[in-house]
Amino acid sequence: MVHNYLLEIGMEEIPARYLLSLSQQLKERMANFLNDNRLEFDAIQEYATPRRLAVLVTGLADKQADLSEQAKGPALKIAKDDQGQWTKAAQGFARGQGGTTDDLFVQDLNGEDYVFINKFQAGESSRDVLSGVESVVSGMTFPVTMHWHDYQINYIRPVHWLVSLLDQEVIPFDFAGVTASNGSRGHRFLGHDLVIAQADQYEASLEKEFVLADFHKRQAVIEAQIKEIADQNHWQVPIDQDLLEEVTAIVEWPTAFYGDFEEKYLEIPDMVLITAMKDHQRYFYALDQAGEKLQAIFISVRNGDANHLENVVRGNQKVLKARLEDALFFYKEDLKGSIETYVAKLDHVNEHYKLGSLADKQARVGQILGLLAVKVNQTDKNDLETAKMAAKMYKFDLMTGMVGEFDELQGQMGAWYARQFGQSDQVAQAIASQYLPTTAGGQLPITKAGALLAMADKLDSLVQYFAVDLIPTGSNDPYALRRQAMGVVEIMADQAWSLDLVDLFQDILAHFNLSDSELLNNLKEFMAARMEPQLAKLNLDFDIIEAVLAGDFLNVVHILEAGPILQAFKNQEPQAYRNLVESLSRVLNLGLTVEEAKDLDLNLAQSESEQVLFDAVKDLNYEADSMAELLEEFKALVTPIGDYFENNMVNADQADIKDNRYALMAYLSRYVMQMMNPQKLISKF
Repeated sequence: MVHNYLLEIGMEEIPARYLLSLSQQLKERMANFLNDNRLEFDAIQEYATPRRLAVLVTGLADKQADLSEQAKGPALKIAKDDQGQWTKAAQGFARGQGGTTDDLFVQDLNGEDYVFINKFQAGESSRDVLSGVESVVSGMTFPVTMHWHDYQINYIRPVHWLVSLLDQEVIPFDFAGVTASNGSRGHRFLGHDLVIAQADQYEASLEKEFVLADFHKRQAVIEAQIKEIADQNHWQVPIDQDLLEEVTAIVEWPTAFYGDFEEKYLEIPDMVLITAMKDHQRYFYALDQAGEKLQAIFISVRNGDANHLENVVRGNQKVLKARLEDALFFYKEDLKGSIETYVAKLDHVNEHYKLGSLADKQARVGQILGLLAVKVNQTDKNDLETAKMAAKMYKFDLMTGMVGEFDELQGQMGAWYARQFGQSDQVAQAIASQYLPTTAGGQLPITKAGALLAMADKLDSLVQYFAVDLIPTGSNDPYALRRQAMGVVEIMADQAWSLDLVDLFQDILAHFNLSDSELLNNLKEFMAARMEPQLAKLNLDFDIIEAVLAGDFLNVVHILEAGPILQAFKNQEPQAYRNLVESLSRVLNLGLTVEEAKDLDLNLAQSESEQVLFDAVKDLNYEADSMAELLEEFKALVTPIGDYFENNMVNADQADIKDNRYALMAYLSRYVMQMMNPQKLISKF
């Protein structure tokens, strides 16, 4: 016999951005609870609306599986005394397993006798097991919490009702002053309180009270309603998935509708209109049938039915009109100014009270572009000049009224205004790229000039904030420096800019008279940490990730190349890989201890094996084009290094020979550290 079990947590409105993840968490916690209690089931269906999280377990076993196993006790020599009587250790073991010494028996285990007992535990009924389901509810974790009344409970929102129903039987438990029952609540305005007669009637029962409990079905209804509106009016309505999920998370009974606004507002740039509708009001926007021209239309979703919808439309039109009126005013006012007037205002706005003005930042970024161009040798002169031109003005839009009102459009409005004020498309595109990527894996600059400006801007922020000790700690990162560092990594990888970040930071610090070994090391470690997620995506072993990040250079392109090459070598030729790791590690164990190596004299060979290694050193290629070539060079060193250590003592009696051998180890170590630190690699696997 199988059962269905329903658990519902009814609350005040849950923040939309957390609803789906909390729904999934409840499903996982219920599954873990059942598995931990040996209670089999077929499936778990999750439900989520703004006011509830719920799960329906189907195919639930009538009782736990019986537990039958052998429990191992103490060794026989401990379990029995010299007279062959059971000791207190054996008696205690038997009691602990629910038996007596009469139940004990002896078995050999790896050549020694131990006592065992057959342990049997009859499975409890599902009803009894589910009486402990309160742990599922109380065990939920949340990104933000609140507490209410005098309960010592922190929860996402106050709990108002609980449903715990096994088929038709209530399985009661108490949480936050509420006792679980079979009573739920319908839509806040359209529905009524209701009794769930049977667990598997949950979804249908709620639908009668104007609640579509299944998040994905509710989302599909919204999509279908929007499509119907679009088809009837010959529009194209782009569906933003994030917006669709957010709207789905704030309604229980969706009714899509549309309204219009005055066409005079179409004078405002599309990006502003779309932002005002999508980000500020949770509206979808409409394009003409060709998908090219924005229409003076907004589409929204009501949490209710179609009754008196015209009042709802008018209310939304009124709210949107106020937003658009402000936007139109700021747009017209901004166009009365000029780039020069806005740039001049940057002198009077500090980036941070510990740092200089935004005008100072623009000047620094222009200088960093010059340093960066030297390192990025494939940069076209026109790209550099475009980036430098953009750097003279790229923060100007922060002084405009539009960005003051719609701060999420900074950069984009700068590009728009730059074109309006006569700047080239190339300069405008670079200005638009300054903040990219805005998220890990997000959109990257599409032009080299834009990539140069975005990278220089991020490098300046990292150096300046680190220099005044505004370094992220723990999860605290108020200036988004981790995101900016990740942006540097992603831009370099996308543009295939093969340069050493440590060397670049060193040049930037020296240029601004900030040279400091601790500061440089902090920047290196911070950037290396941002590389870890990129390498993790490549399915590399953790020690390989550590090794390629522990080299002397922080070259994003080389590191992303080196990791997979090492991993492939390890997987395909494990013994050769072990030999390489052990050989190179022996070199570094000595070479990295040398603080100041003397000049290496390749004419001081004292044996044939030393001469062979010297000859190999002469042929080393410091200009290897790829990490694959460098690895082949390392492989060629394995045998000469092995023979060298077999036949020579690095700590020679003669001082000049000893110094020269340590110089050799230091030289080889520097060569190897171009790619990795083999001391971080595990050779025994």
